[in-house]
Amino acid sequence: MYKIIKLIVPAFFIMLTLVSCKGDGKYLSIGEPHFVNDFPNRGELRQIDDFHIDEIGLRSVKVVDTLLFIYRSAGPLDESATWLIYSLDGKKKYEECMKVGRGPGEFTYIPWANSCHFFHKNDSLFVHMPERHKGYLYEMNITKHLKEGGEVPYPVVETGHINSSCWSTTPCGGGRALLNRANDDFTGIQRLMYENDTVRPMPITRDIDNATIAKSDDISDLNLLTKNICYNAAADKFVEAMYYFNQINIYSADGTEGRTICVGNKLDDLSLIENTPRFVRKNNYGALSAWDEGFGAAYLGDSEINLQQLLSNKSQIQFFDWEGNPKYLVELPYQIEEFDIDFTNNVLYVISQNNDKVMAYDATDIIRHLKS
Repeated sequence: MYKIIKLIVPAFFIMLTLVSCKGDGKYLSIGEPHFVNDFPNRGELRQIDDFHIDEIGLRSVKVVDTLLFIYRSAGPLDESATWLIYSLDGKKKYEECMKVGRGPGEFTYIPWANSCHFFHKNDSLFVHMPERHKGYLYEMNITKHLKEGGEVPYPVVETGHINSSCWSTTPCGGGRALLNRANDDFTGIQRLMYENDTVRPMPITRDIDNATIAKSDDISDLNLLTKNICYNAAADKFVEAMYYFNQINIYSADGTEGRTICVGNKLDDLSLIENTPRFVRKNNYGALSAWDEGFGAAYLGDSEINLQQLLSNKSQIQFFDWEGNPKYLVELPYQIEEFDIDFTNNVLYVISQNNDKVMAYDATDIIRHLKS
């Protein structure tokens, strides 16, 4: 009985805290938000049984041409973290690339492939990757690496604008990159476009860039404002799915237009979330992927403590076009770590957070609705 009381009392005070909190109307919307109450199409996923990749510690997956890039890491301090490269059917494994270290072409941390910029030049596939601790954008010839092996990334941009105060750096071609950089007090994060060794604010995000949290001795509190960000060259837009807020932001790379999407009837209030105990804060979007046809966001929708203890056994992927219109929704019986789509062979790849495995599903219906 005593143990039960010990559990109930803290929960009671947490409940009082949540009930007594009233928001200050501090929202992070780009203009008037677009509310989504339902998805016009839903479907069940059919797993492709003959797809198997026997690796552990998988964190990120990215489809490029006929290749599957997978980020493998046992944790943030894993010195063996790297990119694995497979054929799309998972039956051929190429030489690994990217190394952790302090030497030339090495990373203090390996970037997720989904946050890097892949492009073609002179009939070869290249990639731009950020290294904020060195102030670099690295470039690597993937095609040459696959043919000859041992290719080492080399810096194509070196600047003090890319530094440790950047919460994220998203390359977007031509030596450009979107920087999400902390302000001087580490109370807010600004979106800045880097180009030709200068940075400029994004006009469309100026209002939400001014949002701040209370000053704290723990700069990790700024994680409250973090999000997953993807860039698509065909749309020339960024999309960001926020971790602690029930919203997705879309904006053009020139910073002149954008909008906020909310699946629901009301945006989350920053002041209310800030005053919610960290371990019971609701985690909303945990992964994001973008394509020419639109983008998808993995919705978790549970508290920090439940997700960490794997007590939450479901998630969903919400698909939209680049105008923010809902297109399709699928639900999965596990937490999603990362996902991507092969539009040529109609395959959805999903990394399960529960067992670190890459699962393959038939994506024919999803792709048909994204293209319609």
